[in-house]
Amino acid sequence: MTEFQRSNLLLSRRVFLAASGATLGTLMVPHALRAQDVNVLKYALSAYPPGLDPFRHEGAAANAVKLQIFRGLLGLDAEGKVASELAEKWEETGTDYTFHIRKNAVFQNGEPVTAADVIWSIEQITKEGSTAYFVEDLKVISKMTAIDDKTVKITLSAPTPAFTKLLATPYVPILSAEAGMEKPVGVGPYKIAASEEGVSIDFEAFEGYYKEGYPKSKKLKMIAYKDESLRVAALESGDVDIIEYVPWQSMGKVENERNLVLQETTGPNMVINFNVEQAPFNDARVRQAVAYAIKREDIVAAAFYGRGKPLFGLPLDENSEVASDKTKNLWSYDPEKARALIKEAGVEGQTVKLLSSSTYSMHQDTSLVVQQHLNAIGLVVELDLPEWGARVAQGNKGQYQFAINGTSTAINDPDGLTAMIGSGAATYKRSFGYSNPKLDELLTEGRHEMDLAKRKATYEAVAEVVQQDVPLCPLTFRTQGFGLRKTVQGFHTLVGSSSGYTGFGLEDVVLG
Repeated sequence: MTEFQRSNLLLSRRVFLAASGATLGTLMVPHALRAQDVNVLKYALSAYPPGLDPFRHEGAAANAVKLQIFRGLLGLDAEGKVASELAEKWEETGTDYTFHIRKNAVFQNGEPVTAADVIWSIEQITKEGSTAYFVEDLKVISKMTAIDDKTVKITLSAPTPAFTKLLATPYVPILSAEAGMEKPVGVGPYKIAASEEGVSIDFEAFEGYYKEGYPKSKKLKMIAYKDESLRVAALESGDVDIIEYVPWQSMGKVENERNLVLQETTGPNMVINFNVEQAPFNDARVRQAVAYAIKREDIVAAAFYGRGKPLFGLPLDENSEVASDKTKNLWSYDPEKARALIKEAGVEGQTVKLLSSSTYSMHQDTSLVVQQHLNAIGLVVELDLPEWGARVAQGNKGQYQFAINGTSTAINDPDGLTAMIGSGAATYKRSFGYSNPKLDELLTEGRHEMDLAKRKATYEAVAEVVQQDVPLCPLTFRTQGFGLRKTVQGFHTLVGSSSGYTGFGLEDVVLG
């Protein structure tokens, strides 16, 4: 994409936002923060969390908040490796996992954490009718036994190489069974002290936290800056110490600023999800047309200022143990083939609505490039750009035809594909209503296969099904960055698909 084309796309977005009344002059600016206690660690969220359901996926900003108040048996260290949290140690022997809960672990209401709480919490995820993100993933659990108050044994129905990685995400927190689900109580390093809906959340250190000396900052304030330019300005001025989602157009500026640091990683990706319960995307030929119609290099240029890579295959981490040419090269830019598929499906000239979001420029700019290329093959694309909370709600309810999504596998393991393209509870993270028994069978086979060569062959077979059925349309890997003031010490951006869990490490951060 030329600089002229990119300028036109970005100008079109600004015109659209102006017409929608979302110009910079009308944006709400968070309360002034400079006068606050200098001992408060201030973190700029890219959006106010649409919810704090401990078991659901509600976006990276929500994860950053949830990881302060909820923790599970396991977590991730600064290198992104599985590490101890509530479980001070564990043993695994084939399908049996025995976790030893820290003796000093208590919930934020003062109750001790017991094996019964672990069993109850996981049962809330796997029970009938659950909308938890990992409801399908954890059905591999066949039995849970409390050996004593501080020891729990979990037995799986089949070997599962990724099991501990699943437990190390934010989606399997341990909650107080006595407190229940109406007002869930966790064990995280911080307690919520106050909040202003849509604006900010104040945290204070949980004095009963099981890691002695943590969190290192006794107060934390998370402030939502929906506008990216204001988020960067707040970092530059010192109103905040850390910002997530440094806008790509500002990365160079942050890199070159004497008082700032940019930490970045490549791994998250942009995809298109489909509502397969609605025409025309209930037809695999139309989904294939979308996959062939889009010049992904244009998205990298327009939405990410060249910081990223086109993605033509399964959305695996680049260092995935099963990645190969057969998983990486499923489509190409072929507008003639896309036009032929649109004509064959009989939908040429049909109007379709693309759901994206006004909150993130990467979503808006990606949607503009997609709109341009799909218009060129015979579809008429209209954009729907609500703010992030509404976009998540629409996605969860299937209130869209097709949608731009920023995502990654939930774990650095090919089993992470299951939550993206397998059958399961409705979530904005996967295509609404999509189910393919053959694909589910292969994903299950890959989940339980211990032999690496056989596992690799299974995911190559998954790629063949995905190429034909297109349960989602991968677009790009994107580089993602956190911006820090140089006074921040101990902050580590997690790499690849784990970058959305960087909030694990906020307990380590202090201001120098």
